[in-house]
Amino acid sequence: MKVKHGYILKTIANQHVVIPTGDEAIHFSGMLTLNESGVKLFEQLQSGTSQEALVQFLLDHYDIDQKTAENDVHQFLEKLHSKGILE
Repeated sequence: MKVKHGYILKTIANQHVVIPTGDEAIHFSGMLTLNESGVKLFEQLQSGTSQEALVQFLLDHYDIDQKTAENDVHQFLEKLHSKGILE
């Protein structure tokens, strides 16, 4: 899975946000704020990756268990899907 063309990650006033550009701005109002782990996951998704790879990324970089990583990735992806940000 991959982030659709037209969504960029910016840091504004120490807040990490996903902002739509171009035609995507017509369909998406506002912006999406991400925490540090969300930023890392979003960056992985910009080049394309799998859900399993995202879970492994969290396990490799954060002190969490498998179930927590799977749940966090699932919730993150559901939020992006619901906003129409993923291809």
